[in-house]
Amino acid sequence: MMNYRNNQSQNAGRVTKITLLLFIAFAIFFGYIVFFPKIIPNGHYKLTVYRGDSFSKVAYELESNGVVSDAKVLIAIAKISGKDKKTISGVYVLNGAYSLYDLVSRLSNGKPDEISIIIREGWTFKQIRSYLDSESQITHLTESMTDDQIRDRLKIDAPKMEGLLYPNTYFIAPYQSDLEIIQNAYKAMQNRLPKIWNSKNQNAVYKNQYELLIMASLIQKETSNESDMIMVSTVFNNRLRINMRLQDDPAVFYGLGNKNIITRADFAIDTPYNTYLRYGLPPTPICTPSLKALNAAASPAADKSLLYFVAIGKGKTKFSSTYGEHNTAVNKYLKK
Repeated sequence: MMNYRNNQSQNAGRVTKITLLLFIAFAIFFGYIVFFPKIIPNGHYKLTVYRGDSFSKVAYELESNGVVSDAKVLIAIAKISGKDKKTISGVYVLNGAYSLYDLVSRLSNGKPDEISIIIREGWTFKQIRSYLDSESQITHLTESMTDDQIRDRLKIDAPKMEGLLYPNTYFIAPYQSDLEIIQNAYKAMQNRLPKIWNSKNQNAVYKNQYELLIMASLIQKETSNESDMIMVSTVFNNRLRINMRLQDDPAVFYGLGNKNIITRADFAIDTPYNTYLRYGLPPTPICTPSLKALNAAASPAADKSLLYFVAIGKGKTKFSSTYGEHNTAVNKYLKK
C-alpha cells in the first residue's frame, strides 16, 4: 500500500514538474515572440498611418512588408494590452530593431514622427480653417486672425484666400503651426498652376491663371466625374465666349454664405457671385479645386455648340446644345 501511495506521489510530482516545465517553456517562447527585438528589414521602415486606419489594417501592412511575420499575433498583443482601439494618423519612422510589444507601444503612444493633415478637394477656406482649429497636434497661430490677416501675413496677392490651397495630405512635424500648413498648401497650388496654365488648349478663354482657378472651383462643385468635368468646362467656356451668363448654382450658394436652405427667391438676391444676374466669372474661386478640376478647366472640348447641362443623378450629367433639349432633360430628370 505504501509503495502504491509513493508511486502516486511520485507520478503527481512528475506531472507537476512537467506542467511547470511546459509553462516555463511557453513563457520563454511567448516572451521571445513578444519581447525579443528583431531587426527591421533593411534597418529602416517608414510607416504611414492614414486617418481612420484600424490597428488591424496597419498590422497587415507591416506583415506584407516583412516588418512582422504574423499580423494576427501583433493584433492579439494590442488587444490584450488594450491598445488596439485607436491609431494616431501620421508617419512613424522605424529604425533598427523592434519587438512586437515595442511596435504596439510605438503605434499607440500618440506620438508619430510626422502627423498627417488632409485638405480635401471641394472644401471652402472656412471649412479648412475649422478643420485646422480642431487639430490638437498642431500649434494654433491663426485662431484670432481674419482671412485677410492670414493673406496679408503670408504676403499673398489675391482678393481672398478661397481656392488658393492645394488639396492633399501633408505630413508635418508634430506641433508645426497652422500658418505653416496654410503656407505649404498655398505654395503647392502655386507650383502646379503655371504648368496647368501652360498646358491649356485653344478652347480655354481665360485671361490669366486666377481665372482658370476660379473656373476649376466651379467645375469641382458641379461634378466629381472626371469626363463630365471636361464637359462642364466646355459649357462654361462656350458661355463665356458668347457673353452668356454662366447660371451656376454653387456660385450663387457661395455668395449667400452656403446656407442650408436655398429658395427660389434667393436667386434674385444680387451678390458678386450670382451668375444668374451677372455676366462672366465670379470674382474669386468658391472652393478648393482638385487636380482633376484644374486639368478640366484647362482642357475644354472643341464642341462649341454645348451650352447647357443638368445633373441627372448617380454622379452623371446630361449635356445639351439647345434650350429645348435642356428643358426636356430638366423635365425628365428633375421635375419627376
